[in-house]
Amino acid sequence: MLHRNPIVTKAGVDSGAMNLFDTPAGFDDPIGMWLGCHRRIEKQLSTLSKLPGHLADKGVDADASNAAQAILRYFEKSAPHHHGDEDRDIFPLLEKRITDAGDLERFRALRRQLEAEHERMAAVWARLRKPLQAIAEGLPKTLDPAEVATFREIYASHIPAEDGSIPELARRYFTAADLESLGRSMADRRGVEFPV
Repeated sequence: MLHRNPIVTKAGVDSGAMNLFDTPAGFDDPIGMWLGCHRRIEKQLSTLSKLPGHLADKGVDADASNAAQAILRYFEKSAPHHHGDEDRDIFPLLEKRITDAGDLERFRALRRQLEAEHERMAAVWARLRKPLQAIAEGLPKTLDPAEVATFREIYASHIPAEDGSIPELARRYFTAADLESLGRSMADRRGVEFPV
């Protein structure tokens, strides 16, 4: 299977080939990599949104278990790294670097909103995790469509808010040294070496 994120459809799992535009940016382009995480989150959310219907139609089959495993892998490992990038690196560094009073005031309000949404995401994810773990293990379980919808809705406003502000602020206020430091921190968080 070439596609790393199977999408559950009415016909089963869509395992279409990964296209070259899905290739993630590296740690030497930390903002590009961070944005790429958003696209991968959206793919996992798409899979998650289809899973309750698949379970209702077919029950817990191999496709459902595989999809649940992929969702769990992403939201248990990659998503926490992504939020760490924001909460421990990107947001604090922007707070230090923004020199325009209006930009700083708007950023602080955005940061409060985004961090509150991170807390809401964590609470909803805690409720989704157990049924997904059971489905991943092939056990008969359902997913609450309302919980899935809530999780998606949080991200549906969260990602555009970040994409619409953070890259431009980073472009305006981060230095080359800031970007390298950010990339190194992101690599370290994931236990990989920074490219030389």
